[in-house]
Amino acid sequence: MSEQRAAVLGAVRSALGRANDDPPTPAEVAERLADPPSGPRPALGAAPEAAFLARLEAAAGSFERVDSPAQVADAVARYLEQQGLPALGVISGDELLGDLVWPEGARFEARAATAEDAVAVVSAFAGVAETGSLVLLSGPQHPTSLNFLPDYFIAVLFSHRILPHLEDAWRALRAETEGMPRTVNYVTGPSRTADVEQTIQMGAHGPRKLHVVLIGA
Repeated sequence: MSEQRAAVLGAVRSALGRANDDPPTPAEVAERLADPPSGPRPALGAAPEAAFLARLEAAAGSFERVDSPAQVADAVARYLEQQGLPALGVISGDELLGDLVWPEGARFEARAATAEDAVAVVSAFAGVAETGSLVLLSGPQHPTSLNFLPDYFIAVLFSHRILPHLEDAWRALRAETEGMPRTVNYVTGPSRTADVEQTIQMGAHGPRKLHVVLIGA
């Protein structure tokens, strides 16, 4: 190890209150995971919900508010009608979406998405006001393919699940889940790229449209 590298690592250890390079003990690791330190966080400039919605729209996402879960199905059908699409697609198989009563003619299947599916509707674990991102967890009822294969992605989110910062989402994950899921996706707006001639192309690596149905005043 070079002297410069040793000096840098020594300064880091000193800042952490460690006198040498011995690895942390299991008890120290468990204590840090149970109560991780908080670093500096950017000011939101608004209440978390308002900041989240502003950043969501800035990232080319859209949203509609509803008062209760009972209104979600109609809101989804209404959005798809506005996009010129039938109320057909795939959904996550959780309790929230499984209990919805869909309008006549609507058909949504709880399964993994395929390349032929145009629409996916999922329930989001949380929203992050700092970035306007959705936090999506994988699991038996939440195949990750739902988040990326369909062109139209609709997320159902409770307003009280909008958290101020990214760190708050990880803290909620530790507190509310039994072990980390296999995959945690942070999704901020529809997919886009400017790799070709610096021209924005939507849907390059995922959905072309992202819409949030926000439950709660």
